[in-house]
Amino acid sequence: MDIAKLKADLAKLRRANVYVGVPEDKSNRQGKAKVTNAALVYLHTHGSPLQGIPARPIIEPAISAPDNKALIARELGEAARAVLSHKPGETRSRLDRAGMLGRNAAIRWFTDGRNGWAANRPSTAKRKGSDRPLIDTGQMRRSITYLVEE
Repeated sequence: MDIAKLKADLAKLRRANVYVGVPEDKSNRQGKAKVTNAALVYLHTHGSPLQGIPARPIIEPAISAPDNKALIARELGEAARAVLSHKPGETRSRLDRAGMLGRNAAIRWFTDGRNGWAANRPSTAKRKGSDRPLIDTGQMRRSITYLVEE
């Protein structure tokens, strides 16, 4: 066993990051909207008392939900095992899978009853035809992605 190689591989894994979110540079919306999907995710995550928008966090609670967190943690553990088994291709594959699981969890969060989001106000529901928040066009949901940075 080459200890130096193992140390180098483990150091590389420690430097790897898996991000789930909406990259600003790839978040333009279709139509006349001047606000980006990244800005909307931020706005809805934190809310805006000035605009009467309640906080409806998306990414963090979706990933932290126990079932989602367990699936993602399992993939990250498998990535570490792949490093120990000297399988760099599998390591990357497991990191990608963890990112995809996080992305999918965030996308499902929009309709997951655990999100605890307040229903749209009656005036908003009338205008949009639904009291379910953040599901009008699907653009924001579709903009959620993941990135593995090594």
